[in-house]
Amino acid sequence: MNFNFKNLIIYDSNCHICTKFALWCVEKNKEIKVISIYQEDVKKLLNLYGIKVVNFQTIYYLNASKIFIRSKAIFKIFEHINYPWKIISFFQILPLKLTDYFYILFAKNRCGFNCIVKLPSSKTEL
Repeated sequence: MNFNFKNLIIYDSNCHICTKFALWCVEKNKEIKVISIYQEDVKKLLNLYGIKVVNFQTIYYLNASKIFIRSKAIFKIFEHINYPWKIISFFQILPLKLTDYFYILFAKNRCGFNCIVKLPSSKTEL
Protein backbone atom coordinates (compact mmCIF):
# COMPACT_ATOMS: atom_id res chain seq x y z
CA MET A 1 0.00 0.00 0.00
CA ASN A 2 1.51 3.25 -1.08
CA PHE A 3 -0.95 6.08 -0.41
CA ASN A 4 -0.43 9.74 0.33
CA PHE A 5 -2.58 10.17 3.44
CA LYS A 6 -2.89 13.92 3.04
CA ASN A 7 -5.88 15.25 1.11
CA LEU A 8 -7.06 11.88 -0.18
CA ILE A 9 -10.65 11.46 -1.35
CA ILE A 10 -12.03 7.93 -1.50
CA TYR A 11 -15.12 7.88 -3.66
CA ASP A 12 -17.53 5.63 -5.57
CA SER A 13 -16.14 5.54 -9.11
CA ASN A 14 -19.31 3.79 -10.34
CA CYS A 15 -21.28 6.95 -9.53
CA HIS A 16 -21.18 9.65 -12.21
CA ILE A 17 -21.81 12.48 -9.73
CA CYS A 18 -19.15 11.18 -7.33
CA THR A 19 -16.60 10.86 -10.12
CA LYS A 20 -17.32 14.35 -11.47
CA PHE A 21 -17.03 15.79 -7.96
CA ALA A 22 -13.71 14.01 -7.30
CA LEU A 23 -12.23 15.17 -10.60
CA TRP A 24 -13.49 18.70 -10.03
CA CYS A 25 -11.78 18.76 -6.60
CA VAL A 26 -8.48 17.71 -8.16
CA GLU A 27 -8.86 20.41 -10.78
CA LYS A 28 -9.45 23.04 -8.09
CA ASN A 29 -6.61 21.88 -5.82
CA LYS A 30 -3.72 19.85 -7.24
CA GLU A 31 -2.78 18.68 -3.73
CA ILE A 32 -5.99 16.66 -3.51
CA LYS A 33 -5.63 13.05 -4.59
CA VAL A 34 -8.48 10.68 -5.39
CA ILE A 35 -8.86 6.92 -5.31
CA SER A 36 -11.77 4.66 -6.13
CA ILE A 37 -13.41 2.90 -3.23
CA TYR A 38 -13.26 -0.26 -5.35
CA GLN A 39 -9.47 -0.33 -5.52
CA GLU A 40 -7.96 -3.40 -3.92
CA ASP A 41 -6.06 -1.80 -1.02
CA VAL A 42 -8.72 0.72 0.00
CA LYS A 43 -10.36 -1.65 2.49
CA LYS A 44 -6.98 -2.18 4.17
CA LEU A 45 -6.42 1.55 4.27
CA LEU A 46 -9.83 2.20 5.84
CA ASN A 47 -9.17 -0.57 8.36
CA LEU A 48 -6.09 1.37 9.50
CA TYR A 49 -8.48 4.18 10.44
CA GLY A 50 -10.85 1.86 12.31
CA ILE A 51 -13.44 1.47 9.55
CA LYS A 52 -14.21 -2.24 9.30
CA VAL A 53 -17.24 -2.11 7.00
CA VAL A 54 -16.86 -0.10 3.81
CA ASN A 55 -20.01 1.78 2.84
CA PHE A 56 -20.08 2.32 -0.92
CA GLN A 57 -22.61 5.16 -0.56
CA THR A 58 -20.17 7.18 1.52
CA ILE A 59 -17.33 9.51 0.62
CA TYR A 60 -14.21 9.30 2.76
CA TYR A 61 -11.63 12.05 3.14
CA LEU A 62 -8.23 11.42 4.70
CA ASN A 63 -6.21 14.36 5.86
CA ALA A 64 -2.98 13.38 7.60
CA SER A 65 -3.97 11.29 10.62
CA LYS A 66 -7.74 11.90 10.49
CA ILE A 67 -10.52 10.42 8.42
CA PHE A 68 -13.82 12.13 7.74
CA ILE A 69 -16.97 10.55 6.35
CA ARG A 70 -20.23 11.67 4.75
CA SER A 71 -21.07 15.37 5.18
CA LYS A 72 -18.04 16.05 7.38
CA ALA A 73 -15.82 14.77 4.54
CA ILE A 74 -17.54 17.11 2.08
CA PHE A 75 -17.06 20.10 4.38
CA LYS A 76 -13.39 19.25 4.99
CA ILE A 77 -12.79 18.88 1.26
CA PHE A 78 -14.30 22.32 0.62
CA GLU A 79 -11.91 23.79 3.22
CA HIS A 80 -9.18 22.99 0.68
CA ILE A 81 -10.95 24.51 -2.34
CA ASN A 82 -10.50 28.21 -3.09
CA TYR A 83 -13.08 30.91 -2.58
CA PRO A 84 -16.01 31.08 -3.32
CA TRP A 85 -16.37 27.30 -2.93
CA LYS A 86 -14.66 27.38 0.46
CA ILE A 87 -17.82 29.03 1.84
CA ILE A 88 -19.56 25.65 1.72
CA SER A 89 -17.28 24.46 4.55
CA PHE A 90 -18.99 27.05 6.77
CA PHE A 91 -22.03 24.74 6.98
CA GLN A 92 -20.10 22.32 9.18
CA ILE A 93 -21.26 24.45 12.11
CA LEU A 94 -24.67 22.81 11.63
CA PRO A 95 -25.37 19.69 13.69
CA LEU A 96 -23.71 16.62 12.17
CA LYS A 97 -26.92 14.62 12.50
CA LEU A 98 -28.68 17.16 10.29
CA THR A 99 -25.98 17.43 7.63
CA ASP A 100 -25.47 13.64 7.54
CA TYR A 101 -29.23 13.18 7.17
CA PHE A 102 -29.16 15.26 3.98
CA TYR A 103 -25.97 13.57 2.81
CA ILE A 104 -27.51 10.11 3.24
CA LEU A 105 -30.71 11.23 1.52
CA PHE A 106 -28.72 12.50 -1.44
CA ALA A 107 -26.46 9.40 -1.52
CA LYS A 108 -29.41 7.03 -1.61
CA ASN A 109 -31.01 8.94 -4.47
CA ARG A 110 -27.88 10.06 -6.34
CA CYS A 111 -28.65 7.97 -9.40
CA GLY A 112 -31.90 9.89 -9.80
CA PHE A 113 -30.04 13.17 -9.37
CA ASN A 114 -27.58 12.25 -12.10
CA CYS A 115 -29.52 14.14 -14.75
CA ILE A 116 -30.55 16.98 -12.45
CA VAL A 117 -27.23 17.98 -10.87
CA LYS A 118 -24.87 19.83 -13.19
CA LEU A 119 -21.38 19.94 -11.71
CA PRO A 120 -18.72 22.05 -13.38
CA SER A 121 -16.95 20.04 -16.07
CA SER A 122 -13.50 18.76 -15.35
CA LYS A 123 -10.49 18.51 -17.63
CA THR A 124 -8.63 16.24 -15.21
CA GLU A 125 -8.54 12.48 -15.77
CA LEU A 126 -7.86 9.84 -13.15
